[in-house]
Amino acid sequence: MEDAEVAYKGFVLTPLAAYDEGMYAAMLVVRKPDGTERATQVLGRFPGAPEARRVAIAFGMSQIDAANALDETLEKGNARA
Repeated sequence: MEDAEVAYKGFVLTPLAAYDEGMYAAMLVVRKPDGTERATQVLGRFPGAPEARRVAIAFGMSQIDAANALDETLEKGNARA
């Protein structure tokens, strides 16, 4: 199976599953809405590529959600000031 891109809240997540010594290393490339890209370090090793990709996508989504929650909290705080 090819590594598939997933669009999420304006970001594009590309999960990677690299075969490494009998396991699959999960990594993620995140493209921000402004076009810049960042790659994670290895997020873990898994027995199958599909599991590695699922973990990478879930990690990316949770990081985006956490950043959005922080932005919303900061905006609310600035509105009170």
